[in-house]
Amino acid sequence: MSSRVAGESGVDATVLAPGQAVPARPRSRLLGLDVVRAIAIISMIYVHVWPTGWLRAVLAPQEPVAGLLWLDEAVTNRAMSLFVFCAGVSVALMTGGARPPSGAGMSLVRRRLVVRSIAMLPLALVLLEFGESILLSYCVWFVLLLPFTRWTARPLFAAAAVAAVAGPLFRFVMLNYIGEYPFPDEGFSLLLDPAAWPYYLVGPDTPYAAALLFAGMGLGRLDLRPHAVRVRLMAAGAAAVAGSLLMWWAAAVPFGGLRSLAAVRPSRPGGGEMPWISLFMMKPYGMFDISFPMGPMMIGIGFLLVGFFLIVMDHPVWERLLWPLAATGSLALTCYVGHFLLLFPFGNQPPFSFQLFLSVAGFVVVAATLVRGRWRRGPLEYLIHRAMVRLAPDRAAARAAPATVTGAA
Repeated sequence: MSSRVAGESGVDATVLAPGQAVPARPRSRLLGLDVVRAIAIISMIYVHVWPTGWLRAVLAPQEPVAGLLWLDEAVTNRAMSLFVFCAGVSVALMTGGARPPSGAGMSLVRRRLVVRSIAMLPLALVLLEFGESILLSYCVWFVLLLPFTRWTARPLFAAAAVAAVAGPLFRFVMLNYIGEYPFPDEGFSLLLDPAAWPYYLVGPDTPYAAALLFAGMGLGRLDLRPHAVRVRLMAAGAAAVAGSLLMWWAAAVPFGGLRSLAAVRPSRPGGGEMPWISLFMMKPYGMFDISFPMGPMMIGIGFLLVGFFLIVMDHPVWERLLWPLAATGSLALTCYVGHFLLLFPFGNQPPFSFQLFLSVAGFVVVAATLVRGRWRRGPLEYLIHRAMVRLAPDRAAARAAPATVTGAA
């Protein structure tokens, strides 16, 4: 026998009785979302490998090979943006998806979000030893988003629009006229430095990430099963990407942004060197976190990818072909932390070779596919889940369980 409970996807997920086989592809899960998560993870692996040569790294002062130089410009920062967008989607799904609970149910999912953040904190501090702070930012963001978990899609999208303007403007003023935040101590020493804690609340990632997080939450609040919703997502995403590129081109060429930036050498610490038109520029000519078009473009790409892969994964042939990616995305935390372990023997000083990127990414995908074929969760997902269930138990369900069993008998 099996029962039904709400899963992370925001829909029902099967809870198996002892000894019952674990299905490799639960039909209730929106696999298209997992594929997008996998794309974000593989992109982040690329950024951390930073390949500059095909079979060996090309070290400074030599230039990376042409193809990899273009790929680096295309992937860097955009990988992190997609990763953050997926975090917003996950927060919405973990708090009920299109049908968020109210009352005690919402209190329960909020407590579990806090427990999730606390449980991930040791992992985040370990990765901070490697100079990687995004997981620590996740722990902070999950808590900061708690007041917005009752919001529906429309106000969340409105908040994303406001943040897409306010965030880059705040960062521009901070960088251009005040100066960069002091970077806090690394690793577990951060726990002993409370003065550095506000750094992770207001910068440098949070102002830029806010729009992506709100937009991802808004998407997660939609009913993503109807085909028409997916088509509208793709249309909205295409419009956002086109509008962002048009804004960037207009600023760069007709309004002379390229000439203005060529005349100065903008630097991050204060001094007012950066012209205001740099707010409308994107990489490789401008900085991602002070760019008005960058956030909307990445939100549009997120909408496009989610809408497209939700449609694609409804077809059995494509579901079988892309199942390894879906498996990777469903074990996002294990795969993300695991790829640092795979890179550890090579040192913490990229660039590495493109061959190493393929090897690490391939190993992650194959391992996730094997694990997902046997178990519902990866090792880290299981530990986080157990922590949430033990430290934030569903007492209402526990009280109702005996009555349910008696009635069934």
